[in-house]
Amino acid sequence: MQKITFPGRTGFHRELKKRVDAYFAERDISKNANWQMYLKTALILALVITSYVMLVFFTTNLTMAAVWSFALAQGFVLVGFNIMHDGNHGSYSRSRAVNKIMGFTSDIIGGSSMLWQQKHNILHHTYTNIDELDDDIHSNGLLRLSPEQKWRPWHRFQHIYAFPLYSLLSLSWMLYADFRKFFSGRIGDYELRKPTKSETTTFFLAKAIYFGYMLVLPMFFHPIAYVILAYVGVHLILGLTLSIVFQLAHTVEGNTFPIPDPANGTIENEWAIHQVETTANFAPRNKLACWYLGGLNFQIEHHLFAKVCHVHYPEISKIVKKTCEDFSINYVSYPSVWKAIIVHLRFLRNLGTAPS
Repeated sequence: MQKITFPGRTGFHRELKKRVDAYFAERDISKNANWQMYLKTALILALVITSYVMLVFFTTNLTMAAVWSFALAQGFVLVGFNIMHDGNHGSYSRSRAVNKIMGFTSDIIGGSSMLWQQKHNILHHTYTNIDELDDDIHSNGLLRLSPEQKWRPWHRFQHIYAFPLYSLLSLSWMLYADFRKFFSGRIGDYELRKPTKSETTTFFLAKAIYFGYMLVLPMFFHPIAYVILAYVGVHLILGLTLSIVFQLAHTVEGNTFPIPDPANGTIENEWAIHQVETTANFAPRNKLACWYLGGLNFQIEHHLFAKVCHVHYPEISKIVKKTCEDFSINYVSYPSVWKAIIVHLRFLRNLGTAPS
């Protein structure tokens, strides 16, 4: 894999960090979780446990199954957006042990914190929207998510089939992608760090526990077909929700898709400017969206300050936006979730148009 660097220096990142650090220092508050985050964590975990218990042990009809399956899917979504995401970024707590525990919730719901930290924290957060490096914009040709990707005839319909395809995301992770990455030791051209014996044991043990409580245990109480149907239903909702939020942050009109210099692998902009221009916010004034999405609607702030707990994003977004204005940097933000979805679909349709 070609080494990519961001040698540019404009002073933007230095000034932005200075202003954000001053915000926390002047108010004498931690950049990590506060009581609101602790309460949110408790509520989310209570939702997951309650919905699972009700679905497996107390559901007696189709209506109850649908209600509690949906609730469980939402619990998993909230864990992903809020708890495991901050934990794996090291922003939940000053304690590495606490961050590790919170990050491990991704393993409990079927993922892998070990793989996530390399795929998401390293590849996506460093090489955002750079084709062949940012795995989040790769779909093995099923979708064209970057102008740099090869156009194929079926892409002309991608704005129609994208959402059904998105719903398969978490099923793909749980049943195939994580195992392929683990055994191949690669994500695309990127060579993964070799896991330790402890990490290998944890990976397989967590997968066994996940499939045990999601599939094996419920089959003692319900017909196999019903269990599989509920399992697939939970993941279709989970996959669709996760995918939509990921896509609204980086594949909408206004985002850039920089191309490294083929001779030396350099990107024209400094890293912080690259993050701003390849990322978009949405629904910044919607308090429910911010709570539900774990601040991921403030994606620009997240990419610039991944070590800051998401509960602080609404406030520091004011600082980021003003600093971008001072440095004449384009700050993309859509007023609502629906507006961002419309813009994303239009982006897909435009990229799906056959090149002239």
